Amino acid sequence: MAIWTQYFFPVFNAVFIILMVALLSGILVRKNILVDSHIEGLSHILVLILLPCLSFSKIIQYFKPEESEYWWLLPITALAMIGLGMLISGIFYARKLNVNKKFIAISSFMNANYMVLPIGQLAFADQFDQFAAYTFLFVLGVNPALWSVGKYLITDRTEQKFSIKQLMTPPFSAIILAVVLVLLGLHPYIPHLVIESIDFIGQAAVPAATLVLGATIGSVSLRKLPPISDILKVISTKLFFLPLITIIILKGTHILDSNPLLADLIVIEAAVAPASNLVVQVRKYGGDGQNVGYLMFISYVVCLLTIPAWFSLWKLLN
Repeated sequence: MAIWTQYFFPVFNAVFIILMVALLSGILVRKNILVDSHIEGLSHILVLILLPCLSFSKIIQYFKPEESEYWWLLPITALAMIGLGMLISGIFYARKLNVNKKFIAISSFMNANYMVLPIGQLAFADQFDQFAAYTFLFVLGVNPALWSVGKYLITDRTEQKFSIKQLMTPPFSAIILAVVLVLLGLHPYIPHLVIESIDFIGQAAVPAATLVLGATIGSVSLRKLPPISDILKVISTKLFFLPLITIIILKGTHILDSNPLLADLIVIEAAVAPASNLVVQVRKYGGDGQNVGYLMFISYVVCLLTIPAWFSLWKLLN
């Protein structure tokens, strides 16, 4: 019973809170209090202003390469995890990769920030500062991939060819700029008032993205299900295979036995639901909002149990 009280329920509560915010947004859409034009406008603000501000401010404030010689391993781990999800889902969709690339995106990209930080705040209250620092390093690998390859996959424009120009979305550019400034040691010269102002604006990104997620799900017709085979492929890849393989690797190699908090973070990152920003990208750049929204809905409902279950299993094994 102790394992459920100590690990399962704190993580369950964190996921539940996030889903309640998304549910409220969905209800507002169903009641026509929020209409499509509102969500489209909020999506544009998210991509052009809020997300770039959040990414830039957090990297400038929390990215300290001098304090961790191997800081680069976390973004590499993030990319490896995304690549594993693409490999597994790519095998499922080997015959029609281009047509089903949106499903590959949902199967591969995790909600590495918005869902993980609330979980950490509730489940690791006494270690949250360190947990948050690790999270931002992990996100260094996720965000550039999400706003480049992820954007290309989720837009579902089969006639569109990939180009370098597609990489230069505002969030991607903000991440690269912030990392370069920190690595060159130029970030201390940015006035503190400027960073505080940018950070203040960026704080709105998390609730805004959650509202967009809930509104998109709320506008989805639950009578128009994607094919059951696609639901099973996406859910099994993102919420079962990825956390299972991650736990097997961590347990088998003992590579992070000396840093259990970091190992806990990686397990949670592997188990979380798909990135909510995929929905933002569909809203902003176009795509199959119906199927993407429905699969997001199913994934977030299922992860209410799978995230705390995988984390509890991991702690039981240790």
